[in-house]
Amino acid sequence: MTDPTHQPDSMPLLRCEDIHRLFGGVTALAGVSLTVQPNEIYGLVGPNGSGKTTLVNAITGFYPPQRGRVFFKGKDITGIRPNRASPLGIVRTFQNLALFRGMSVLNNIMLGRHVFMRPSALRTALYWWLALKEEVANRTVVEEIIDFLQLESIRHDPVDVLPIGLQKRVELARALAAEPKLLILDEPMAGMNLEEKEYMARFLLDVHYERGIALIMIEHQLDVVMGICDRMAVLNYGKKIAEGVPAEVVTDPDVVKAYTGVGGDHG
Repeated sequence: MTDPTHQPDSMPLLRCEDIHRLFGGVTALAGVSLTVQPNEIYGLVGPNGSGKTTLVNAITGFYPPQRGRVFFKGKDITGIRPNRASPLGIVRTFQNLALFRGMSVLNNIMLGRHVFMRPSALRTALYWWLALKEEVANRTVVEEIIDFLQLESIRHDPVDVLPIGLQKRVELARALAAEPKLLILDEPMAGMNLEEKEYMARFLLDVHYERGIALIMIEHQLDVVMGICDRMAVLNYGKKIAEGVPAEVVTDPDVVKAYTGVGGDHG
């Protein structure tokens, strides 16, 4: 967790204001507001179907909000096209792995550099003068990330044959290759055993502290974010029911009720 002496920056990295999203007659988000600072790991937690992924889709433009605004580094990005989020510095991973089967670990990670590549017929024709230098620079970045996430021994292996823990690490590596300022992780430890979760938790902390990347972790299990996140928000039925320091949030009566169906009365 962040050092208590590390104070929040004056301007949030991400600010969501009164986000609403409906699908037909179903309200997926109802007035959700939150801020994420550049120096923190933020947990977005809630039971299945609570609106966590819908909020991320609203932020990244997959399903723009029908009401409300999204600001990134002070700039209004509401309704941004999904392909423009990554060049701005907002990168996400998905709950269901989106790796390219049949391709090696190295090539999957190289695909994360697409935002820095400038393909053209001229650059192809003049490969040895123009494109080669760019390719070497991109490969250097990727090799450093492979070392950082300890993937050296499997760099040439097809991703298909890897256990889920390593596949999740490859997806994290590909996200890092895009050089994010804000990395949104949709259940990054889903399907892992305890040992794999511990490895991933360590790598996520290294990503945050050593690379200065803000993280949003989407989870439905409270225990996963307790030891990692600086702050967290809990969603339930599309509404934010609690926000703050994890140790306090998990004892909130509304949170207890959302997860257990017991309690929740404040009177």
